[in-house]
Amino acid sequence: MPEDKTPDEALEWFNSRISSSVSGPRNSATKHLRAIMDRIEEVKTAAHRFDYSDIKDPDVYQNYATTIYNRTLELFEDIIQPEEITHENLEHFVNDTKNKISTYINMLSKYLSWLKRDRSYKTKVKTLDRSLTRLKEEIHLFENKTLLSYTEIIKFEKVIDDLNILIQNLERNQYLENEIESHKNDVEKVTKKIEVNQKELDELKNHPGFQQLLKNRKELEHIEISISNKVTEIKKLSSKVLRAADSRKVELSDLDRDTMKNLIKDPMGVIVKEREGYSGVKYTLRTLKEISQEPAIQMKKERLQRAYENIDEILNDELLEYQKKAQFMINQNEAIDSKFKEMRLDIKIKKLEGEIDNLKIDRNRITLSLRRENEEIEAKISSLTKSIEKRIEEYTDREVKLKL
Repeated sequence: MPEDKTPDEALEWFNSRISSSVSGPRNSATKHLRAIMDRIEEVKTAAHRFDYSDIKDPDVYQNYATTIYNRTLELFEDIIQPEEITHENLEHFVNDTKNKISTYINMLSKYLSWLKRDRSYKTKVKTLDRSLTRLKEEIHLFENKTLLSYTEIIKFEKVIDDLNILIQNLERNQYLENEIESHKNDVEKVTKKIEVNQKELDELKNHPGFQQLLKNRKELEHIEISISNKVTEIKKLSSKVLRAADSRKVELSDLDRDTMKNLIKDPMGVIVKEREGYSGVKYTLRTLKEISQEPAIQMKKERLQRAYENIDEILNDELLEYQKKAQFMINQNEAIDSKFKEMRLDIKIKKLEGEIDNLKIDRNRITLSLRRENEEIEAKISSLTKSIEKRIEEYTDREVKLKL
């Protein structure tokens, strides 16, 4: 059974559990750090012999020597032994010290080359050189022995680091949630404004005229499909006749030509635009039937027969009811649209929609940055939790469930 622990409890428990494994490398590192700090003090002590700042009129060599002393203190004075022994802190300490030694050597190469010309500095230079050499050797030994062996416990420190990061993220997450909650009243005020505007918008959009328009559009779509089905073969026949007319194989009036083109392009439109009974379409269909018997018009017998049947149905007023309904609904739609324009309904709707959109943006902005950060932190918490639980079990053979 997994043990339930808060991150703080898990941190204390894990530290206790691994203490025996990490104490050796950490004690060794601490001892070696003290040795390095002692070597640094030796370098600083050796540099003290180069201080001629109390001389009233120093010569050039004495000025060089004092510069070495001052630069030594500047470079090594701020090197501090890490309080907490971790691989990251040790690595930072070593790299920082090595960089300072490198800078120091570059500085010495400039001034010592001059001081070596004066025999009075010979012993001082040798003492400083020996101190610096011992410091470099100590650093080299630390890197290749102590720090190398210390890497064995990095995996434990990574769990501890992640537990500390998890604890920080949980604290930040709680803070963000409290901040979001503190803006609750502001969010509610904007939400109420949105609801008021939305109610007014719904009332406008639920106007009976809109419902009628919607109903009419659906019915018109049905009529359009029905008419289109009736003229499928007629459209094919019309296309053949039009091509024949373009090739001057048959004679066709401009009126019949336009009507046939409209039947192909928009059959319902041409029917609806006619007066009741669509006499103009009927006239063209009779012409079409007559011309289709010309040798220049080649069409399969079955299709031609279906086209004739459709023509006869239309001539017998089978589309009359569709025409009446479509004309009525189109006129009704135009009347409703005209009324809506008088009421400036479209302007009112667009204005309300714009206000609602702007209010939603304003509401979202109130806590947007907080919520985004909160989402990012929650994702980190989830990822860290799984990783920590997995590694704790791997390193201790104990299953721990973190209570968040």
